[in-house]
Amino acid sequence: MKPTLLFILIVFSLISCKKSEPVSPGLFGKWELRRKYGGFAGIDSIYKAGNGYIIQFNSDSTYASYVKSKLTYTGNFHIRVTYIPDGNGVSEIYFNNSDYGSHFTINGTKMTMGEDFDDGIAADYEKIAN
Repeated sequence: MKPTLLFILIVFSLISCKKSEPVSPGLFGKWELRRKYGGFAGIDSIYKAGNGYIIQFNSDSTYASYVKSKLTYTGNFHIRVTYIPDGNGVSEIYFNNSDYGSHFTINGTKMTMGEDFDDGIAADYEKIAN
């Protein structure tokens, strides 16, 4: 390997890092599914208010997931932010100690989880309770 390429790889690995982050209080509460979109098939499904597809995040880093108002999953979660060389961070949420996280963003009362590029599926949620 050329010394220049090795140096670039070492610098990038030192600049880019993942670390656990405190959970933003804006995440806590109940969120209801409003839309799923993306994927190979190009799905785009809209969900009306009151549909019962809910995820609840608690301040003790636990969550509960409901499908049509029936409890389907519970467990713990944590947040990790990956910082890239330009200083921006990408937030990911990890459920039940999984090695794989989902990107998420919160903008006011809207949360988007997942990604709709590269065959991924994204889901938009609306905050319905604190």
